[in-house]
Amino acid sequence: MLRGRQPELDSLRQLLAQARDRRGGAVVIRGEAGAGKTELLTELAAAAGPAVVLRCAGVESEAALPYAGLQVLLRGALGPADRLPARQRHALRGAVDLADAPAGDRFLVGAAVIGLLGELAEEQPVVVLVDDAQWLDQETADTLLFAARRLGVGRVAMVFAARDGAAGPAAVFGGGCLPELRLGPLDPEAGAALLADHAPGLHTAVAGRLLALAQGNPLALVELVGALTAAQRDGSEPVDDREIAVMPASWRVQRIFDERVRALPAPTRALLTVAAADDTGDVALVLAAARRLGAAAADLEPAETAALIRLTGHHLLFRHPLARAAAYQGAALTDRTAAHRALADALPAGGDVGRRAWHLAAATLGHDEQVAAELERSAELFRSRGGRSAVAAAYRRAAQLTADPDTRARRMAAAAAAASDAGQLEHAAALANSAGPGGRPENLARLATIRAGLEHGRGRPEAARLLLVEAAHEVTGRCPGVGARLFFEAATMAWDTPDPAGAAVDTLARVADLDFGASPLQHGATGLLGIATGDLTRGATALREFAGHVADTREQRSLADHVNLQGWDLLLGEYQGVYAQAVELEQECREQGAVGVLPRVLLRLARCRLFLGRHHDAHATAVEGLEIARDTGQRQFVAMLRGLLAMLAALDGDREGCHRPGDPDPALDVPPSPTWYAWAHGLLDLAEGRYEPALHRFAEVAGGPHRHIVVARHSLPDQIEAAARLGRTAEAAPVYEHFAHWSQAVRPPWARAVELRCRALLAPGDDAQALYDAALAAHHGDGRPFEQARTRLLYGEWLRRRRQRAAAREQLTTALLAFERMRARAWAERARGELRAVGAGPAPAPAGEGLAGRLTAQELQAVRLAATGMSNRDIGARLFISPRTVGYHLSNAYPKLGVTSRAALGGLDLGDG
Repeated sequence: MLRGRQPELDSLRQLLAQARDRRGGAVVIRGEAGAGKTELLTELAAAAGPAVVLRCAGVESEAALPYAGLQVLLRGALGPADRLPARQRHALRGAVDLADAPAGDRFLVGAAVIGLLGELAEEQPVVVLVDDAQWLDQETADTLLFAARRLGVGRVAMVFAARDGAAGPAAVFGGGCLPELRLGPLDPEAGAALLADHAPGLHTAVAGRLLALAQGNPLALVELVGALTAAQRDGSEPVDDREIAVMPASWRVQRIFDERVRALPAPTRALLTVAAADDTGDVALVLAAARRLGAAAADLEPAETAALIRLTGHHLLFRHPLARAAAYQGAALTDRTAAHRALADALPAGGDVGRRAWHLAAATLGHDEQVAAELERSAELFRSRGGRSAVAAAYRRAAQLTADPDTRARRMAAAAAAASDAGQLEHAAALANSAGPGGRPENLARLATIRAGLEHGRGRPEAARLLLVEAAHEVTGRCPGVGARLFFEAATMAWDTPDPAGAAVDTLARVADLDFGASPLQHGATGLLGIATGDLTRGATALREFAGHVADTREQRSLADHVNLQGWDLLLGEYQGVYAQAVELEQECREQGAVGVLPRVLLRLARCRLFLGRHHDAHATAVEGLEIARDTGQRQFVAMLRGLLAMLAALDGDREGCHRPGDPDPALDVPPSPTWYAWAHGLLDLAEGRYEPALHRFAEVAGGPHRHIVVARHSLPDQIEAAARLGRTAEAAPVYEHFAHWSQAVRPPWARAVELRCRALLAPGDDAQALYDAALAAHHGDGRPFEQARTRLLYGEWLRRRRQRAAAREQLTTALLAFERMRARAWAERARGELRAVGAGPAPAPAGEGLAGRLTAQELQAVRLAATGMSNRDIGARLFISPRTVGYHLSNAYPKLGVTSRAALGGLDLGDG
């Protein structure tokens, strides 16, 4: 019987019941070592009934091997993988079967795991149990967390047990990213009952002493009482606990295991050291390695008798992680290295190259180029399987084994780059700093980029910019192309500084004497800095040339690099072109399973849809982007997408949604982007006639500490309108000049119409009418329906004040219908109020957003794809959810659309996404 954990066990059984009822879920059990986490998992496995139970445990010594945990978890369960879409199938088999995997990221493997679990759950419920999650490798941790957060509707329950204070890869399971069950100390009654279970007749005074020593830790109680002699149990001999009384409970248990291991015969200790150094639990492999150290199968028996290990079929399991730690950490260094060498020699030739390389590295003291080279080869294998953190670990260890300074620097630079790609910025900076000075230009540039990324992540973009400029000076003479790349990175960093214009001027001055060899990246940097400094004509020309080069050379770079280089046309207001590019990139991300890159693309796509007046589609895109950014831990995109959702809520008149866009996530408690947030609140105030606070908001957007030049420039017409409404035309005049200068130099197709509208707002007397008419003519075909509707609204308001009621009614009615179609209800209400003021009859019935407006973001995505004839499995692969979740969204959507089957979807007008 599991004492003192009934509430937690009931909670886990409820999770099982929900999974059987097709309401999948996940939970993390947290507690100190010995708190009972493993026992709860065992009880849950026994209570699962008819179900597929998949189980694994993290192993500290294997935390650097990508997908080591996933290989154990899914061993023998890959049969249904043949039914997965091809990319997911290959990625999953590459991770688990060590087959060649296509280029992709770990989140593609996570999507494949979702699909596999869904296929298994079609037959019977699936229970996934992961023990010692704090020691999972990073790739397995990320993959399983992604799957757990996107289970959706299905018969799958996932339970992770993690030790308190975890700082390793599976620290990602902390912080509320999943619901938690925290195991506290047992109460005295439960502790006494547990002692009675294991030592009936225990003397009362001895029991009291053990309860005090164990501090409510159940494993400590069991092991402490198990270590007593019969005489100590009945109280006839004293319990000498003076040495261990000052230790925490988990340390006391560790001490007991240490003593138990030391009491074993030497061959058994050697065999246990080998078993502890191995993560596979493969008895055949452990025995093959142990034979090289003089141990044999018979030497397992003393360890079993001492309750340190148990054998189940062909697998060897340690009774508790602390027993494994005692077997490994209690061994002398020479014994540990011998164990790793034996395991490396026992692994079959041509088998798991990565695992063999790590054992060889662990067995090596000092420098060894042969082992370092093998580690480097394994690092590139890990890279092909998406194991960025494993690449970093392999290159780091290879560098430590390298004697040649240049080769060591190259390998350490590669380690730092991989750590940066894995999002481990602090670790990447430490590796970069340890790489040492000198080296090839490519390595120096890579290290500078990493250090700059860390500075930017710490909120110091100016320091990051200066690092990049300094590095450009160091490498350009030897390699102009590499220097140009650093110049471009410095230019992009200048845009994130508190004073982009000043940073741009300084950057140009610092690189004035450098020759980049007419690199296209130099054009890109010059364009960015020209736009920032106000040299708009030159900057726009250079930026357009760069955008053309990026488009023409698409096939020469990776998807991630292309995403980073593309999209700067937004600075030029080229929304239609950027939108078309973003649609292609989204399709490519989904086809390649590039889940990690997708949030950036969805952010760009959502912004374009917002600027193009497609608010409902922008909302659906931003919601999906936010979910994936959260599920993949990309905090910067969480902030940006929450800011965009605040903007959409503001346009829709949803003040509560504007304050809390996207529902805060306790695991990623990231506030919305402050600039977008301020702009959103300013627009809501403007729509509702609160001009003074609106003007204050827009001034904050244009000149605040978190200024974003694109948002600041787009908010200038809003600032002009607020100032004009307050009668502060003198205050609005320089703002207008700023916007007009940009409009006339850059010449985006829509800006001329907005410029004319601003002139009309500031014009005296009847001069405004001709300007409003000109603005409406300029709006024709400019792709900005929201701005056109605002022009009509302002014109209608002006006409009403001039008592031109019929003309005012015409403009206001057209504006109202446009706002209603665009999900801009705050502005629709303003237009409706103006219509009432001109004595119009009942306002026109809202045109709504068509059928698409009836659906949630997820339902709309599923329905649009289903209408093209895609199966639920294919839709799930595209959206990185399970097919059953797709079916759930479709079944909810059908009644809202007035259809009963997927066949009817093709004839509906659902918009074009």
